[in-house]
Amino acid sequence: MFKVGVISVDDVLMRAAQRIGGLPLAVYVLALLVIPLIGLGALTLREIDRNDDQAAAAAAVADAAAVHAAAATLLVPLEVERIVSIGLVSIDELGLERSLVTVLTGVDFGAISLANAERLENSFESLAALLPAGSAWLGDSDLENVRQGVFDERSAVSEMQATRASVERRFDAASQLVDDLLMWSAEPLELAATDSSTASGLADELNRLVDVVISARNEADALASLAFSPGTIDESTVIGVSVLHLAALHEASDDDPAGIGVVRSYYDAMVPIEPWMYEVNPSLALDPTVVSRLADALVNRAEYLDVVSAYSIDRASEITASVDRYADEAESRNHTTMLTIAALALASLVFGFVMIRSFASPLNRLRTHAERISRGELSSQQLSLAGPSDVRKVTSAMNEMASTLSLVQEHMHELARSDRVDQADLRELPGHVGASMRTSMERVTALTERLRASEARLAEEARIDMLTGLPNRFAVVEYLEQAQHAASQDEHSNVTGVMFVDIDGFKSVNDMHGHAVGDIVLREIARRLSGAIRDVDFVARLGGDEFLVVVDHVSGSETLAAFGSRLIDEIEQPYSVGDRLFSVSASIGATVLEPGGSAMGAVERADAAVYQAKHRGRRRVEMFDATMQRSIEHQAELELALRQAIQHDELRIHLQPIADMSTGLPTGAEVLVRWERPGVGLVQPGEFIPIAERSGLIFDLERWVLRATCSLLARWRREGRGLRMRLAVNISGHHLIEGDLLADLDHALSSTGADPRMLEIELTESHLLDDVERASSVLAAVRGRGVTVAIDDFGTGYSSMTYLQKLPVDVVKIDRSFIATATANHFDSTIVESVVTLGRALALEIVAEGIETSDQLAFAIGAGVTRGQGFLLARPVPVDVAEELIFGVPLFDAGAVRVGVDARDHR
Repeated sequence: MFKVGVISVDDVLMRAAQRIGGLPLAVYVLALLVIPLIGLGALTLREIDRNDDQAAAAAAVADAAAVHAAAATLLVPLEVERIVSIGLVSIDELGLERSLVTVLTGVDFGAISLANAERLENSFESLAALLPAGSAWLGDSDLENVRQGVFDERSAVSEMQATRASVERRFDAASQLVDDLLMWSAEPLELAATDSSTASGLADELNRLVDVVISARNEADALASLAFSPGTIDESTVIGVSVLHLAALHEASDDDPAGIGVVRSYYDAMVPIEPWMYEVNPSLALDPTVVSRLADALVNRAEYLDVVSAYSIDRASEITASVDRYADEAESRNHTTMLTIAALALASLVFGFVMIRSFASPLNRLRTHAERISRGELSSQQLSLAGPSDVRKVTSAMNEMASTLSLVQEHMHELARSDRVDQADLRELPGHVGASMRTSMERVTALTERLRASEARLAEEARIDMLTGLPNRFAVVEYLEQAQHAASQDEHSNVTGVMFVDIDGFKSVNDMHGHAVGDIVLREIARRLSGAIRDVDFVARLGGDEFLVVVDHVSGSETLAAFGSRLIDEIEQPYSVGDRLFSVSASIGATVLEPGGSAMGAVERADAAVYQAKHRGRRRVEMFDATMQRSIEHQAELELALRQAIQHDELRIHLQPIADMSTGLPTGAEVLVRWERPGVGLVQPGEFIPIAERSGLIFDLERWVLRATCSLLARWRREGRGLRMRLAVNISGHHLIEGDLLADLDHALSSTGADPRMLEIELTESHLLDDVERASSVLAAVRGRGVTVAIDDFGTGYSSMTYLQKLPVDVVKIDRSFIATATANHFDSTIVESVVTLGRALALEIVAEGIETSDQLAFAIGAGVTRGQGFLLARPVPVDVAEELIFGVPLFDAGAVRVGVDARDHR
């Protein structure tokens, strides 16, 4: 037996069996059948993948063959055009008349070029159709530029404006393109060669065809250099390219001896390259016999290239046909393999079902009895022995266990009726059960004592903040309740002050330096606060960056405020963590314990005061007074009324039309909520919207606005109007980041049947930047539903330009403050123009808000703003009035304004 440390392999196997031993027996039976099937399935999938890889390799060969054929088709007319162009340029450089040379030699280069033109154009078009722009086959080459260059050079040769250098340059580029295509057609085959022996053989044959075509072209180029550029190429080079071509023919002959034999016969019958051709000089070039023999050799090479190209194309077509057969065979093998594995799986499952049914009934009775025992339903009724022998043995053991448990239950009932059980009564329990119960009873007393001690320790720890070691919120309530009780017993005692300390700038510490540094700062603040109070005072951490200080025996509110100022000075002292030095501040709200009041009431008053301190500029102490109390009561009363207004449908929506700046026609409107409170009158949005945001009613309010807007859009759609209009609804940052905006949006759209393309949601820039990642995710989902997303009040936040391209938005609404001063302030006008430019680059609509004067309208149009809204165009009005504007005449005369803008720009 093998040992691993001190644990044997048998032990390891036993533990593994215990961990998986709780599954039903049917699962094990199925496992015995399914596991082999899984293994077989894995092998099958591997075989299918291999067949797929072979089919993919075959497809790569087919694609490569198509590219090879296209490139080979272009090779011959391109080489003929090169030879003709160089010949004509050479005649021109010698000062000879082209017609005279034609008469003397019998070779009309112009006629050859004309006859070759259509073939050259068709070859380029075929290649362009096979290789669209951006194709991976082209690499860095530009097929259209090469084609245009060849035909431009052809025109230059025809007009006697070309030089030999320009011809060489143009056709070298074209030849390089063909070479690249021929070579690139072989590159994908390297992967195919590793995946399939068949694909490898076809790939090798195509590579050998590439060598034949390129070497034939190189030999023709060598003869052209002899004819038109004497002295630029020597005999050894020409012999070398000829040898390479013959070697390529020899290699290819293994694949197709008959076809290569025909090509080789044509090659052997060509006009040979004779020794005198290496010494052609300008004087010999005037000899008609010399020129005619050179021309015959060149034409002969061009015809041979045509033969090689035709053979290459035919062989590439044969390779493609072989590849298609090979791919069909791979697909057929996959189909057969899948049918085989499906048949095996079905047969195994049928066998497993029959096997399970043979012992399912006795096992089911045994399971039901065990479940009753597990629920404590003990019974003296014995199970009948049935089923296979193993099941019978388990049933017998279950009957004995049930008897023992019944006896244990009797003793437990006895224990529950008294504090102690006679040990003599427990001795009748058999085996380890009786021994365990006797031992357990001896430990009950000690365990009870330990539990009491643990409860006391946990109660103490529940009152301590684990980060700072200060008392926590639970301990604060207890302490204040005790202080409140003591104050009510002693009418002459001094005032007890309660100060709510909120750290200013702590979020920046976490964001810039990390939460670990933030925790260090919180512990240091706790230390400073603890050091600044007296022994009779109390300091606690409520959570986050909030602390509470209770000051006993305070003579009055002035003393409490002065002490709060000293605490702020203490907190503002610099903090040093490692090599980083920074500071934070604090805002404090203060109140006093009121006789007969509640502890939490004092905390709430101090919290309200610190909110006022932050609202008035931070870094100050605010005392809770009667004015603040009245404000809180008013806000509470307004919150309750607003909740009822939403429930009773007392709110209304108004619309402010938005115009297309190019036509003046309305394109939609912004939805604004109005509250006409019964018995009070109109409540301004600036008064109830902040209360809704602080209380959480903003979610209910915006759900109401979304539904009302979608209902209006659905009505317009049913009436067949407004199909190109958009209604914009303002959404708060709380709803975007903390709420379930997507669910609310989906419900509004589905319940009303509104078209999401007619809906737009607006969010202020600062709300988007509070949590860019969360905002981006939600807004992307909103846009995915077809709803337009707009940034409202753009430019008033920070990092606007940085985040604009990262956020999934469609519309940018420039804040009215920039529009209001753009005509008088060059800086603001530059900002507007910059936003318009950036919006165009990002394909965004730009809306100008707050247009109130004709000059502002003219500026917005001149700056390129897409749409506009403001009191000059239309004020927020009820829906029925807004519909008359939206579906009526233009909101302004765009033509007249445009004339004014053009006249101003002209001046």
